[in-house]
This record gives sequence, structure tokens and C-alpha cells, in this order.
Amino acid sequence: MTEFEQILKERGYRLTNQRRLIVRELEGERHLSAEEIHDRLKVEHPELGLSTVYRTLDLLTELGIVRKEDFGEGYSRYELATGRMHHHARCRECGKVIEFSEELMEYLVLQVERETGFNTDWYEITLHGRCAECAASS
Repeated sequence: MTEFEQILKERGYRLTNQRRLIVRELEGERHLSAEEIHDRLKVEHPELGLSTVYRTLDLLTELGIVRKEDFGEGYSRYELATGRMHHHARCRECGKVIEFSEELMEYLVLQVERETGFNTDWYEITLHGRCAECAASS
């Protein structure tokens, strides 16, 4: 049994075909919108409605299986919540999202916790600017 199946079972939820399909789609690629997931899945599963995708993503986010990201585009993007902490850099011109890990960011969080007594459960840092390709083309 996969980790996400175990989480569903422990919390009293069934493993539906829709939930399995959406998690499988997120395993293949990160930072997908609900509409992108729906568009990819409806070809083989025309019975899957957009509202079902949204409800499923909300549930999976609530259960900590999926992480909801806001890159300032006016809609959310989703990715599987992994134990690996990473951050994002988003190009304001082409919309490209680049993932990166940086120990200095982790040190900063520890420093803030030490100074303020704040207990961090999770954090994400998003840098906004221009990717190398867009910066080189102007």
C-alpha cells in the first residue's frame, strides 16, 4: 500500500479511482493546475468532472498528500507533498517555475525560530524575477 493510500485509510476515506488518477498525474509532473490535471485526464476518463478534480485536490491538500502553491497567476498549482523541502523561482515573463534547495534558507528558518520562539511546521520561499532565457532575450 502506498503512503497516500495508507493516509486515506487511516483518516477513514476510500481510495477512489478519481483520487488514484489525480495522484498518479501529480507523480508525473509538478506544479499542475486543477484545469491542467482535468484536461490531461478527461481524454481517457471523460466522466471525470472539473469539480471532482477540485474537491479531490482540496481533500488531498487537507490530508497533507498534496501541497497547494500560489505563484501569483490567479490560480493555484499542485504538487505531491514530499519530505524533500524545496523552494521555487518563478519567471514573471514566461511563467517557468524552477525548483531549488538551499541550506541557507533552512538556516534562516531556524534563526527566526530561535529569535521569536515561533514553531515552523512547513515553509516555502518563492523568488519572483526572470529566468535565464527571458533575461538573455531582452
